[in-house]
Amino acid sequence: MTPWTGLTNQTPLQKFLDSRNTAEYQVRHGEIARMDEAEMLNSYDLTECKHCGSTDFISYGRNRYGVKRYRCKSCGKLFSIVTNTVFDNHKIPISEWMEFMLGVFRFQSFQSIGRSLRITDTTVKYWISKLFLLLSDYQNDIVLRGDVQIDETFYKVIKKDIRKRDETHEYRGLSKNQICIGIGCDASHTLCIIEGYGKPSRKSTAEVFSNHIEHGSNLTHDEEKAHNILVEMLGLSSRTFNAKALKGIKDDDNPLDKINEKCRLLKRFLYAHSGFDRSCLQDYLNLFSFICNPPCDHFEKVEKLLLIALKSPNLLKYRDACWF
Repeated sequence: MTPWTGLTNQTPLQKFLDSRNTAEYQVRHGEIARMDEAEMLNSYDLTECKHCGSTDFISYGRNRYGVKRYRCKSCGKLFSIVTNTVFDNHKIPISEWMEFMLGVFRFQSFQSIGRSLRITDTTVKYWISKLFLLLSDYQNDIVLRGDVQIDETFYKVIKKDIRKRDETHEYRGLSKNQICIGIGCDASHTLCIIEGYGKPSRKSTAEVFSNHIEHGSNLTHDEEKAHNILVEMLGLSSRTFNAKALKGIKDDDNPLDKINEKCRLLKRFLYAHSGFDRSCLQDYLNLFSFICNPPCDHFEKVEKLLLIALKSPNLLKYRDACWF
């Protein structure tokens, strides 16, 4: 709305600005029935009931948006392609999701995306919760292979959780106030998982990376001693470099530049969303990994994520969302 919405004595300029604002809003928030959404959703064939998994069901007309409905002969319930997914009972067109995700993939803050799309803060947070839910197990099957690089980067806990050695002084260095994030990459994929707090240990390194690096790969890393457990467990060939000695040299000449760039990108991504609840940090890391990994084209990423959404039984009701 503008300050002149609903007024009868608008000036020509006020009328123009108000009408353009309304037209822009209607374009971005068109009715689902007019957004070709039904045609897209109806192109997918269902093989089982979305409630009980039975294959014995019949067509049962269409809903008010034109999306095909079915009735299960086993449980008697009605369902459609979006039943029990993150799009169940959605009122905003899926095309809005596309714009939302494109902004996320470009490292925009969630708040700026919401403002540009003219959606409320609560809707933005609800969509973030859905996005995190879809990607909750995304990194489980990632296996780095060939030439692999690993490192750790650190992110500070929020102010209220900072531990102090006395009334005024925080613990210095890699203390419990620093969340340790293990990050690895190969020629095509990026993995990033929380290791714990403070300096990494052999145990935390093994827990994070041992199931995500292929046996016999070539490992390039700094001189962090905790990494040696991976060489022992996975039979890796190992090249180590002193990170401090490499400071100041050109990126092209730095053997650790690839993993360093991933760490820089991760920090940039997290700083774009600063202030978030640290209990959601792994969700942000899952999202960062998805952004970094194939496919590279942002629209292809949108397609991949929407396919995950339509195929995954991940119903998330508004009242159950993570309001971080």
